[in-house]
Amino acid sequence: MSAPTRTDESNRKIADRKTLHAKTGGRKVRTPLAWKNLAVDRRRLALASAGVAFACVLMFMQNGFRNALLDSPVQWVRMLRCDLVAVSRARYALPAEQSFPRRLLERAAGDVEVVATASLPVERVRAQVRVVGEPRRPIRTIGVPLEPSWFADGKLRRDVERLRMPKSAIVDSMSRREYGFRLDDAAALAKQAVELSGREVRLVGTVAIGTDFANEGTLLVSESEFARYFPFRGEGDPLGQTDLGLFRLRAGADAGAVARRLTAIAPREWEVVPRQDLIDREIAFWGGQTPIGMIFLIGVMMGFAVGVIICYQVLYAGIQDAMPEFATLKAMGYPNRYFVALVVRQSVYLAVLGFIPGVILSFALFRLLEAWAGLPMLITFPRASLVLTLTVLMCLASGLLALRKLLRADPASLF
Repeated sequence: MSAPTRTDESNRKIADRKTLHAKTGGRKVRTPLAWKNLAVDRRRLALASAGVAFACVLMFMQNGFRNALLDSPVQWVRMLRCDLVAVSRARYALPAEQSFPRRLLERAAGDVEVVATASLPVERVRAQVRVVGEPRRPIRTIGVPLEPSWFADGKLRRDVERLRMPKSAIVDSMSRREYGFRLDDAAALAKQAVELSGREVRLVGTVAIGTDFANEGTLLVSESEFARYFPFRGEGDPLGQTDLGLFRLRAGADAGAVARRLTAIAPREWEVVPRQDLIDREIAFWGGQTPIGMIFLIGVMMGFAVGVIICYQVLYAGIQDAMPEFATLKAMGYPNRYFVALVVRQSVYLAVLGFIPGVILSFALFRLLEAWAGLPMLITFPRASLVLTLTVLMCLASGLLALRKLLRADPASLF
């Protein structure tokens, strides 16, 4: 048998390359060095992921508390379905108690673009509720229209019909436990003996609104019942003053132009704005004109700093352990940008590995806090994206800080 010739060996190498090319789809095969360096010590990787997850939870919680406290005052406005909202000119925030004459709504109803109007009177300080066996406590009470189309919440649209019954009310399912409502059992809730302003009231349903800065619970009643429970409001007419006016406009109407036109009816007494503008203005007030925004921003920054420290320790230790190998690569002529890209990939891997358990744990904690405190703790896609971005930046900053020694050093000094 003759020895293989050089031509045979060349043909075999060409065939091997073709086979590899076919298996990889023509892509260049590279060793996933970034992942291998990170995963070589599974115990260290697990601890690093736990540290990043802890930093994620800190940022989620601080951001969640801030958003909950900003969202909570406007939750009951979000449950409404309307185009414009009217408030007293003196009402600087929704929890404040400034009202305007209801006759203004009747005048505004004559506008050609207005299809329907509704009044929402609100009583807070003087509305006292008592569950038999529990102390009397203040509770926000809202007189609502009985037309289901005014509400965005599907359950509330169905339940509002029950308010046609005398002495009936719908209670916020997120009201504080101190009230004593049997919110976990609808049948038991309906049988509870409850008084509102010294008069009997029957709880015929629930709606999820949430607590806020000034209110620990909410009751919804019909306007006629509102007048019966609070006859002292107004001058002889409990419904003569109202807190919020709702407007539904014709399809295609310019909401901004109509709002300005309606405001001009009595510019010193009320202001009419698009519903979303009122929500945005309220959130801006609590976030910018109170210490809330700054307090929780500092909390987010602290979580970010904790994460930077944890990630720095992990990535620095990994770079130190692999320093001889990095020195060899550097001596072979690999540029600094190669090592930067390597550490950037490791940082992104670490951020993702920590973010996934972090968001899962935060979601569970949000549900617990929502049930305990009644605050609307929500994880939305934009809010989760913000925390993910902060997590990636946190890991990138840590990785680049840990890489400084390698970038500055001479290859010979690294062995």
